[in-house]
Amino acid sequence: MSPENSLGPLEADIMQVVWLRQKVTVQDVYEAISADRPIAYNTVMTVMTRLAQKGILKRQKDGRAYLYFPTTSKAEVAKGMLQYIIDKIFGGSRTPVFSHLVEDKSLNEEELKYLEKLVQEKKREE
Repeated sequence: MSPENSLGPLEADIMQVVWLRQKVTVQDVYEAISADRPIAYNTVMTVMTRLAQKGILKRQKDGRAYLYFPTTSKAEVAKGMLQYIIDKIFGGSRTPVFSHLVEDKSLNEEELKYLEKLVQEKKREE
């Protein structure tokens, strides 16, 4: 994922609403986000327009408003953002990411077993 397609904090909050509902207006997103924090309607509209320009959202005229749809899944965006971080922050090395995940004190037993399962499956593929 290129830097222009990575998501900032407000963009990520907006996309959470869009991914959850799949079809939204600016008003829908504004109401969802403003319930948790103060934000201007125009700010939400500007960010959603920018997300459409990036190609992360698609918009379609619906009367006087626009309906917005996600063009990509949350998993695809997350994968692209993680790959960008691996490439740019860690010089392409995945080891620091793995180390962080395994050493994370909040990692529970179920998550640890899931990571172990992924490693075993990957070994079998090779």
